[in-house]
Amino acid sequence: MPDIQWIPGPSPLELTTQQVEQIIALFLNETDERYAEASVRHLPIPVWNGNLLLFDMDEPDPKTVQGVLWTTPFKDDIVRVAAFVISKSHQGQGFGGRGWTRFEREAWGKGFRRVQLEVKAENQGAQRFYAMRGMRIQQSLEGYYQSGLGYMMRGPLRHRPQHE
Repeated sequence: MPDIQWIPGPSPLELTTQQVEQIIALFLNETDERYAEASVRHLPIPVWNGNLLLFDMDEPDPKTVQGVLWTTPFKDDIVRVAAFVISKSHQGQGFGGRGWTRFEREAWGKGFRRVQLEVKAENQGAQRFYAMRGMRIQQSLEGYYQSGLGYMMRGPLRHRPQHE
């Protein structure tokens, strides 16, 4: 069984050209959204352990980016998910849930208690994933996505520190 893991990633500006190309391909293949290299590189994603990249650790270097979970402090106690995408070959295997749990633990440790994100209206699988984690649609977003309607979702971070 492959050793597939979420690991903290660098800022988009520090990614290799090959990694940026892989991320652009992930978004195109999995969401039909097109991004230019400059758009990806200049996303305001800080370096912290809430930003994760999914890799098959058994693959020789340079490893292929299999997923992205980029988050950024937003306002007050809210952290915003700026991007969350996983290769179809790794969907439905628990990797999304494991990445989300790791993100929640990091965000909780930094004092965040709520999470906000945008999701395509047609992406009902993602909406179910987020709803199972306590998030609810707050508003419709006309023109947010190139391909149509989107929703802004918000909810609580559910990670609580475990007592030993």
